[in-house]
Amino acid sequence: MDCLSDALNRVRFKSYIHCNSEFTAPWGLRMPGFAGHAAFLVMLRGGCLVSFEDSATTYSLAAGEVMLLPRGSGCIIQDQASSEIVDFLKVQTGTPPRGEIWHYGGGGALTSILMGCFEFDMHIKNPLIESLPGVIYLKGDQLKSEPWLDTTLRFLASETANNRPGSDILIARLTDMFFIQVVRAFMMQHKDCDKTTGFLKGLSDPEIGHALRLIHETPSAPWTVATLAKQVGLSRTAFAVKFAQILNQTPIDYLTAWRMQEAVSLMEKGEESTAAISSAVGYLSEAAFAKAFKREVGEAPGAFRRKIFG
Repeated sequence: MDCLSDALNRVRFKSYIHCNSEFTAPWGLRMPGFAGHAAFLVMLRGGCLVSFEDSATTYSLAAGEVMLLPRGSGCIIQDQASSEIVDFLKVQTGTPPRGEIWHYGGGGALTSILMGCFEFDMHIKNPLIESLPGVIYLKGDQLKSEPWLDTTLRFLASETANNRPGSDILIARLTDMFFIQVVRAFMMQHKDCDKTTGFLKGLSDPEIGHALRLIHETPSAPWTVATLAKQVGLSRTAFAVKFAQILNQTPIDYLTAWRMQEAVSLMEKGEESTAAISSAVGYLSEAAFAKAFKREVGEAPGAFRRKIFG
């Protein structure tokens, strides 16, 4: 399994909310933010402005464009900057029934948006999610790197607009596909940017991507900075510096974090023996594993397992 698939395989969604909306000018809404959620806007018709109260940047979205907010940030959407802004939760107190379109606005020019959010179901930090920015904005030409994304969006809009048998499971699967495709399109958009850092940038770098694959393939191996550097063909110092510049953490910190991902995955599968888990993720002693786990996750393995898995 490649590193991106490996990281994505640890990302699960607990709930989904979707809403087909038609707004007529003038209109403006303050959308709430929710920690642990990702929100998205898919422009189906017309256009809108998207801004954030903690940023001076305003985005102008046109039909066929997509915005994903991986950190669940709240935002303001308007047909134009002068339109009055109303809190979304004051005018829409519940999710419209499946198959119905939510209408709002003053009766002017029409804008159609598929809005939604999904809640992450992750027990510890995921390197992929942590590396994503607060805003991913994909224009029409940038979506072409994922030729099936447009088809996925059409299916998602169609299923949300109807209340046919099986729609719930289809929407869940399509949302998974949508998220993966947006992440890959974002990765292609920024892989050659010198200023970009993080997990996705690391995957596209020949040496660092190779090191990440080694860690993901055999996290239990006795990796050191020196052995990883030798495997990817760099000196120890050059490798350590480059890894830290791109991933914003040391190779050993990343190795430890990924080993804890593996440990939690084993707990999810029902493994109860701390000794077996510690050995499986590369620790020679339970004490060393427990210390690393508590430092990374914030709780001892036993307490974490009881709290999360019962």
